[in-house]
Order: sequence, then C-alpha cells, then structure tokens
Amino acid sequence: MKATHLLSALCVLLPALAWSAPTHSIWSTQGYYLNVPGVSTTVSSANMSFNWTEGTGLAFVNAQAKVPSGDLYAFQLVSVTAPTTADEIVGLWNVSKNGAPLCTGCAGSAYGLSLPLNSYFKIYVGNYSYHLSGFITNRYDY
Repeated sequence: MKATHLLSALCVLLPALAWSAPTHSIWSTQGYYLNVPGVSTTVSSANMSFNWTEGTGLAFVNAQAKVPSGDLYAFQLVSVTAPTTADEIVGLWNVSKNGAPLCTGCAGSAYGLSLPLNSYFKIYVGNYSYHLSGFITNRYDY
C-alpha cells in the first residue's frame, strides 16, 4: 500500500518539478560587435531573441545584425547539444550573410545570458571564427 502512495505522489510531483524549471527570454535591439572571417566591425542595428528553459534541450535563438556596409548577418540556433543553464546555450548554429550560408551546423554557444539589462552577451560559433555580441535590452524570466 505504501508503494502505491509513493508512486501516486511521484506521478503528481514529477510534472510539477518539470514545470518549475526556470525559463528565460531575452531580447536585444542593441548590437555591439561582429567578427566573421574577413570582417570585424561594429553593429549598426540588431534584432536578437533568445528563449530557453534551464536544464533542457529547449531553446530558440535568432540573432540578426546589420553592419555599416549594409550587409545583414544572421546567427540561428539549429539544435541544442548540452543542457542549457541560466547563462549559456550550447549547440549547433547556422551563420549567414544576406541569406547566403557562411557556416552551417557549426558548434558554438551564446553566453552572458543571465546578466541584467544593459549587460553584454556574446555568441561564438565555429571555433570562435564567428562572433556577435550585444547588450540585453529586455528580459523576462519565470
């Protein structure tokens, strides 16, 4: 009988524990710096969104940055390869310039994501060959 009660309690508590994993969403409209092979420059404008649940493979990143030359670079998370933390998303990324692929399925990470508003975050992809950074302009954590 006690085993039945324990099993019942676990069935009720486990979904609640999964539900309670911290989830984060940060946005940036203030890019800082872009570095790709052959280009190192400041960012003129940016739209970046990071959404993830800690300790899971659930994450979404889409970061776009326009540079002074007018070129538009995009960093998109394709898949998560390690459980996310409050501060970092590790996975495979696609990097493109004006829609043309530069690096597809490349290993990389985004970090500095746990910091408060106006703090600096970074994305590095392809053994640090591709870099985009910016400042957190909005966040929602629950």
